[in-house]
Amino acid sequence: MSRKSSSSSTEGVPSTTKPVLPPYEEPNSPPDKLDLDKPPLDVEQPDKNVKLKYPKSVFFIVINEFCERFNYYGMRTVLTLYMKQILDFSEDKATVLYHTFLMLCYFTPIPGAILADTYLGKFKTIAILSCIYAFGSILLAVAAIPNFLPQTGFSMTGLLIIAIGTGGIKPCVSAFGGDQFVRPQQDRQLEAFFSVFYFSINAGSLISTFITPILREDVNCFGDETCYPLAFGVPAILMIVAVIIFIAGKPLYTIKKPEGNIMGEFFKCIGHAISRRFKSKGEKHDHWLDFASDKFDKQLIEDVKRVLAVAFVFIPLPVFWALYDQQGSRWTFQATRMNGDLGGFVLKPDQMQIINPLLILLLVPLFEAVIYPCFKKSGLLTPLRRIGCGLVLCGLSFVISGFLEIALEPTYATIPADGRMQLNFINTLPCQVNVTYRVTDKNGDLSIKANEYEFVQDLEADQDIFASAFLENADCGGYLQFNGGFSTGEVRLGKGNGTKGYSILITERENELTITRLNNEEQLDKSDTGDPSVAFFVDDDTFQEYAGLNITMRQETKKKTYEYIYVLNDTAATTPEVEYIVQTEYQKTEIGTYQLFYNETPVGKLENLIQGGVYRVVIQKALNESDSYHVMTVEVTPPNSVNILWLLPQYFVVTVGEVMFSVTGLTFSYSQAPLSMKSVMQAIWLLVVAFGNLIDIIVIQFQSDMSQADEFFLFAGIMGIAVIIFTAMSWNYKYVEDEKKENEDEKKRLSTASDHKTDSSSSSSSSDEEVYAKKGEENKAFSE
Repeated sequence: MSRKSSSSSTEGVPSTTKPVLPPYEEPNSPPDKLDLDKPPLDVEQPDKNVKLKYPKSVFFIVINEFCERFNYYGMRTVLTLYMKQILDFSEDKATVLYHTFLMLCYFTPIPGAILADTYLGKFKTIAILSCIYAFGSILLAVAAIPNFLPQTGFSMTGLLIIAIGTGGIKPCVSAFGGDQFVRPQQDRQLEAFFSVFYFSINAGSLISTFITPILREDVNCFGDETCYPLAFGVPAILMIVAVIIFIAGKPLYTIKKPEGNIMGEFFKCIGHAISRRFKSKGEKHDHWLDFASDKFDKQLIEDVKRVLAVAFVFIPLPVFWALYDQQGSRWTFQATRMNGDLGGFVLKPDQMQIINPLLILLLVPLFEAVIYPCFKKSGLLTPLRRIGCGLVLCGLSFVISGFLEIALEPTYATIPADGRMQLNFINTLPCQVNVTYRVTDKNGDLSIKANEYEFVQDLEADQDIFASAFLENADCGGYLQFNGGFSTGEVRLGKGNGTKGYSILITERENELTITRLNNEEQLDKSDTGDPSVAFFVDDDTFQEYAGLNITMRQETKKKTYEYIYVLNDTAATTPEVEYIVQTEYQKTEIGTYQLFYNETPVGKLENLIQGGVYRVVIQKALNESDSYHVMTVEVTPPNSVNILWLLPQYFVVTVGEVMFSVTGLTFSYSQAPLSMKSVMQAIWLLVVAFGNLIDIIVIQFQSDMSQADEFFLFAGIMGIAVIIFTAMSWNYKYVEDEKKENEDEKKRLSTASDHKTDSSSSSSSSDEEVYAKKGEENKAFSE
């Protein structure tokens, strides 16, 4: 947006016509009869009725912005899952690094703006930083290729370069687009351009947020079950296209030379005032910034005061972004613990982020056309009150997410604590079995029904496990007769390691009741992608090692056939040793129902695999010595039973909060800033976002033992404190419009009073100053 300078209206005026200011008037006060807003007739005036051609150059800028936003939001959508799944970071570390990246993205616009306005100009700044940005995107995509480059180091380097690039061009692109129009003749076209420009931003983010999770999960590449190189690579290609298109438009661009950056003067004025305040002894001023009056213009000092007044109100606002930006971190991880099956379509955890921009497109027109006009006459929703409501709603969304997390806790994987373990007794027999177990500090009895299982948790690890199994009688299921006794007697099952879980099979060998423990532990954790995990036990006394045997899971859908093969080579290690038991590794699979094939022979179905579930499937040769097989499914870890659509309430509430907070905050910061300080105010607004992400980093770094639900409630509590502080700080805030109105009313009153004054000019002047010093009632932003 162009910034009208104070001297632009008198440009071209001959020196003989310039007014000579009286010595007693302030330097910036012209004579009453001279209107400097109307230049002499010999100065050519722009004609608003003159139609100029629509600048073709802006199409290059709009396409460039679409591609750049596609790259940024597409990469950002899958970033936390990449850090957890590929770089093997914990959720906490991935969250901290994600918010560090966002923080850098919102700190770097400041040097980017200074570079463009002071040294290189907008075109060169965008071109150079976009090339750097594209290189960072390519580096991230290449780093995601397994066994090619050191993934962690090069991924972090790529993200740093991307932060520099995207942040550096952020304040330049829209302003450069505005430079392509001649004002005021093309003001309407300029408004239309910004509408198209921001539509391209939303279009790029919406499309990429939907597509990149599909590229991540539904494509297999480089031997992995996921394809992050493609998920990062496609956006990187779009960024290369963005650079090429932007540079290709150079012959059509209107390129303005750098005119200097007000931010430098802003910080110099503050620094000089602080320095002189402590160095100047005996000198007094009404405001500490007035100490800079020896070096800086009075108007600049007043403008800085206005900016700092707004910035003071902004102090609690970073908390909003601390909560809001967790949509891409904590809320995405929360979505991985939920069931995304919508009946024929599976919504991926990171695709939930598309809800926010979709709701924004729907809610902004609704609020602007319906809700705000309803409250306008009553004056209830002033800008600062809107911002306050946005803070409250954002905090409320985290209360909702906290209660949702409590509902998810029963579906969590149960991981034994250090020094503890768990046992899973699996009865493969067609009749009930009674079990007695003993592990040092704990013992118990179980009655396990036919083809069922029971868990025993929180047992002391690294201690001998003893167990015995016995039947009520020799007849088991009506067709299996046990020889001799019906009991195994007490059997030593070895020792288990801490934090692990082990399966104990109850089966038969040569018509004798048998109990044994599989030495390899079970997978207790859910998959980091949210997919089901499936593994097999084969209990078959005809099994031959390394005979090319396998198990195949097959699911045929209208779109695709899913097939997973488990190669069976050798038997499993057991305690005590029992032959012909095979234990496979876990594989991540798609949800749904599968046909099972043992050596290409159909043996049954694996019904209704659900996201997040960990399943151990037992395929057992029929105990009556027939050629058939029995299939038994053990649910080691419960699936994600809570549907992902339960995230919609918190997304809706936070988006309503964003509409009231972010849209209003941008308008408020721009309208309250002096003309010369618009760019400074926008820079401060970006810093609010950066500091919000810094809050996330600090809180998450210093909390370690807190549950996820408690952490959500903690952030909601922090927001509650921020709302109280914001209310107190903004209580007596005066809007610029109200101050101007007060000053105008005061001047009118003084002018009316002067008609009735006596000839005593000195006393009159003194009384005028006293009257002018008295302000009207304060406009309380919240109280009125």
